[in-house]
Amino acid sequence: MTVIRTARRVMMALGIGRQTADTNEAPNTPTVQVALAAGEIRADVPIIQEYGLASRPVPGSDLVMAFIGGDRTRGVVIATGDQRGRPKNLQPGEVCLYHPATGSRIWLKADGSIAIAPANGKTAVAGDLTASGTITGNEVVAQGIKLSSHPHDGVEAGNSRSGPPQSS
Repeated sequence: MTVIRTARRVMMALGIGRQTADTNEAPNTPTVQVALAAGEIRADVPIIQEYGLASRPVPGSDLVMAFIGGDRTRGVVIATGDQRGRPKNLQPGEVCLYHPATGSRIWLKADGSIAIAPANGKTAVAGDLTASGTITGNEVVAQGIKLSSHPHDGVEAGNSRSGPPQSS
C-alpha cells in the first residue's frame, strides 16, 4: 500500500492550472487563486518568483505549481505565462522581456543588439544617461528648446562657420 501511496504523491507533485482571480499583492509573497484539472480550486497559493524579477499575472494566465510532498493542499506557483500576448517573432536564442497586454518589449536579439520597443512610443529614463557611442535621432529637445529649429538671438548672419562648441 505504501508503494502505491508514494507513487501517487510523486505523480501529484506538479500541476498545471489557470489563474481565476486577480493576484493578491497584500502579503509579502503575492498569492493567486488557481483552477486545476477536474475542477480542483486552490486559493491563496503563493507565487515564488526569480530573485530580482517581479510580475503580477492576470486572470487567465497559465500557472505551473509544485506541491510539497505531493500534498495538493501545500502548493506554490513556480512559473507563470500568458500565451495571449507572447511575442511570436523571436529568432532562436533571442530573449525578450515583454508586457502581454500592450506588447511593449525589451528584446535581446540574435545579432547582439538590444531593441527597446514601448507600445506607446515613449521611453522614460530617470537619472543621468551616458552613451559611449553615437546617439542618432530625429529631434533633440532640451528644456523645451528644439535643437533643429532654435533661434540664435543677437547673432549677425555671416558667410563663415563658427568653431567647435566650447566648454563652459
